[in-house]
Amino acid sequence: MEIAKGGCNLGLRARVQEWGWVAVMVSLCCLLAVLQYRWTGELSEAERQQMGAGLATQLELMARAFDRDLREATEALVPREEEEFRGRTGRMRLFSRIAVATPKKGVVGLELLDPATGQKTPMSWPPEWDSFREEILRRVEEGYGPPRVERDSLLLEIPQFREGEEVAWYLFELDEGYLRETYWPSMVRRYMGESVYDVSVTVGERGKVLYGAAMTGADATTRTLRPGRKKGGPEGGGRWRISARHREGSLDAAVRVSRWRNLAVSGLLLVLIAAAGWALVRNTGKARRLAEMEFAFVAGVTHEFRTPLTVIRGAGHNLLSGVVKDAAQRERYTKLIVRHAENLTEMVEQVLGFAGARSGGAKNAHEAVRVMDAINEGLEAAGGEIEGARCEVDLQAPPEIPPVMGDAVALRRAFQNLIGNAAKHGGEGGWIGITVEVGGREERQEVTVRVQDRGAGIPAEELAHLFEPFYRGERAKADQVRGTGLGLSLVAEIAKAHGGSVTGENLVSGGSVFTLRLPAARLEEYDEFAHSAG
Repeated sequence: MEIAKGGCNLGLRARVQEWGWVAVMVSLCCLLAVLQYRWTGELSEAERQQMGAGLATQLELMARAFDRDLREATEALVPREEEEFRGRTGRMRLFSRIAVATPKKGVVGLELLDPATGQKTPMSWPPEWDSFREEILRRVEEGYGPPRVERDSLLLEIPQFREGEEVAWYLFELDEGYLRETYWPSMVRRYMGESVYDVSVTVGERGKVLYGAAMTGADATTRTLRPGRKKGGPEGGGRWRISARHREGSLDAAVRVSRWRNLAVSGLLLVLIAAAGWALVRNTGKARRLAEMEFAFVAGVTHEFRTPLTVIRGAGHNLLSGVVKDAAQRERYTKLIVRHAENLTEMVEQVLGFAGARSGGAKNAHEAVRVMDAINEGLEAAGGEIEGARCEVDLQAPPEIPPVMGDAVALRRAFQNLIGNAAKHGGEGGWIGITVEVGGREERQEVTVRVQDRGAGIPAEELAHLFEPFYRGERAKADQVRGTGLGLSLVAEIAKAHGGSVTGENLVSGGSVFTLRLPAARLEEYDEFAHSAG
C-alpha cells in the first residue's frame, strides 16, 4: 500500500513537472512573440529607409545615364569653335530628326542634317517648331538670354559658338517610339532588373508619358532629368522626370506586407515550437503512463505466476514425499497441478499472442477461417472461466456465414478473450450472449460478432482505455480478478490485422457488449475456399 501511495505521489509530481514545463514554454513563446513584434517593427523601419535609399540611388543612376547618353550624342554632332563637322554618329537612334537653325538678316533658316555625312539640306520649319523659331528671332532682335524650347516638346537645342557668339542652334528631335519601345525598357532592365517597382518617364509640366504609366502622389520616388546639358553648363532643363513606385502602392505598404509576412512566419515557428513542446510533454506522459502500466503488468503477472507455481510446487512436493497415499487424493492433486499448469500456459500464450500481434504475426497468415469454428474453439478454451462464473451461454448465428481470410489461431484467441472477459467481469449476471450477423454488400460482406453480458457494466471513465495495453480497471484490481491487462488489447490488434475493428460499450438495459467486425472473404476467395472444402 505504501508503494502504491508513493507511486501515486511520484506520478502526480511528474504531471506537475510536465505541465509546469508546458507553462514555461508557452510563456517563453509569448515573450518571444512580443519581442519579435517589436524587432520586426524596428527592422521594417530600417528596411523602408534602405529600400527608399536604394530606389533613389537606382533612379539617380538611370537619370545620369540618360543625361550622359544624350550629352555624348549631341556633343558628337555639334562642332566646337573653328571646328568642322567630322561625321560622328554616336547614339543617333535616339533622334528622329536633326536640324541646324541659322539666323540671317531677320530670317531664321533651317537645314536638315545628315549625321553620317554632315550634309545639310534646306527644309521648311515644322509647325511644332514655330515657337522655337520665334524665340531665336527675339533673341537676335532683342539680345536677351538664349532661346528655350517648350517644356512639353521633345526638342533639344544646342547652340554653336564662334568667337564667343551664338551663330547657330542644333535642334535634336527625340524619337518617341524608340524611347518608349526600346531605350527605356532596356534602361529599366539594366538598372532595376526584375524589380518590384513600376517605372514611368514623363516630360513637361503636363506630364506627357513617354514610358510606363503616370504616377501621382507622395508614394512615388522621382528624379529630374536634364537631357543634353553640357558639363559645367547652366542647370536649365529639368522638364523630364523619371518616377518609380512599389507595386504594393508605396514603400510603406510594401514594408508593412513584408513585416506581417515575417510575423506570420515567425508566429508559425513559435506555434510549431509550442506544439512540439506540448507533443513532447504529452508523449512523455504517455510513455510514463505506459511504463507505470508495464510495471503494474510485471507485478501482476509475477503475482499470477506465483499463485499457481506455489500450488504446483506444494502438490508436487506432497506427491513426491509420499504424504498423499490415497488414490482419489492423488488424482485430485494431479488435476490441481494440471489445472494450474494450464493457467500458467494460458498466461504465457496471452503474452506471446500479444507480442506476435504487435509484430504483425496475424497479418502474415492468410487462410479461409470458418467463423463458427473459431467461436466454438474460443468457447472451449474459455470453458474454465465460464464454468467458474457459472454462466449460461446463448449463441445465435445464421445458418450460412461467409469465411474470414486471416489467422485461425489469432481469431480463436480473440473470441476466447472476449468470452473470457465477459465471464470474469460480467459473470454475476449469469449469462453470456454471443450473436453473429452478416451484413454489407454482396461482393464484400462483413461478419459482426457481439459478446454481451449482464454484469455491472464498464465505468464511464474506463471506456476510453479498454483497449490500451496493460490497462486494468480499478474494480478488477480491487476484486483481484485474475488477468494480465493484455486480453482486450490483443483483440484490438487482431481485429486491426484482419482489417476489422472492435468496440466496447455499456447497454442501457445493463451490462456491456463488445462488437468485433471482420471483413468477409471476397467472392473469388469464397469460391476458392468452398471448392477446396468440397
